[in-house]
Amino acid sequence: MSTPSDQTPLDLYSISLLLSYECISTEPRFRHAKLRDVATGSTPFTTPLGIHKAVVDAPEWISHNRDTKDGFIFEKDDTATGPDLPSNMLPSPVPSNLSHLSPKELETIFWQARSHDGCYRSVALLQHFFDLYPPNTPLRVRTSAGTDYITSASSRVILEMRLLRPKRMTIAYVVAGGVYITGHEDTMMHAVVGFGPPGEANVATVLDLASLQFGDAGRGLGGRSTFALESLDAFYDRLEAVAQGADTANARSSERIRQGPHDAWLTWVAKRVKERWEERDTKPWCGHCGRPGEALKKCSLCLEDYYCDAAHQTAAWPFHKRFCKGKKM
Repeated sequence: MSTPSDQTPLDLYSISLLLSYECISTEPRFRHAKLRDVATGSTPFTTPLGIHKAVVDAPEWISHNRDTKDGFIFEKDDTATGPDLPSNMLPSPVPSNLSHLSPKELETIFWQARSHDGCYRSVALLQHFFDLYPPNTPLRVRTSAGTDYITSASSRVILEMRLLRPKRMTIAYVVAGGVYITGHEDTMMHAVVGFGPPGEANVATVLDLASLQFGDAGRGLGGRSTFALESLDAFYDRLEAVAQGADTANARSSERIRQGPHDAWLTWVAKRVKERWEERDTKPWCGHCGRPGEALKKCSLCLEDYYCDAAHQTAAWPFHKRFCKGKKM
């Protein structure tokens, strides 16, 4: 691990918030897609869109005996503008079959569907972002366990492993778009990015920006976050929650991944996040979801972190309480 320079460090948690927000809110496959129907393994689709042949006849949905199965039907709205958010994912008026969904459930569906096949995309996104800075740029790493160390942006490694029999299967169907199925195969590859303090060769902290593809079991940082930033041991514990097993003995490590079909969009996202990070003193964002806005509320203790509302502040508190400067110890 190299020693970082003396410049102001990037903050991995904040950067992850911004990357997640800008990536998921502009995700091309689900751009301006409104949720129309929801099903589980025991509760079928109920609307005409939901019983579409492409979904009902999907052999993966019918035949696989997963612990949990979730199905989502989306239909694109060509009149929609602006970023996609959980709060604007429902059509207006809200259909009766979706009126029972809570804000947290909508948030889970929003990230779960859009994170399909997202682990390598998120690794590439992080790679594009760090490529915008010199290799020795210092990076602050914080986790919900309260750990806090400075390393270099270049001191990272990509970890790839095979998950054995995922416990949750998700099918997300975009009308006139595509069918995206996660967790239907007996094995699936999963990739994350590992970091460690200077002078240590081993990974200490793991970042998984696509963890919500596994539903609520993928929530990190105290159980409410839309991504996971945790110790290596906590990451292995998480794997046991989302799959029957993981072939960690044959995990692969690498420094970079090759270019992919989404690189132009991911490069745009990375540049947008760099702009937002550099404007952080005048244009804050929500400490839970990364959304910008002028109506954000400050943490009353530290007066530094901002949130969309009380629910987002509560969701972020398991992490924020570890670093809130106004919290009495």
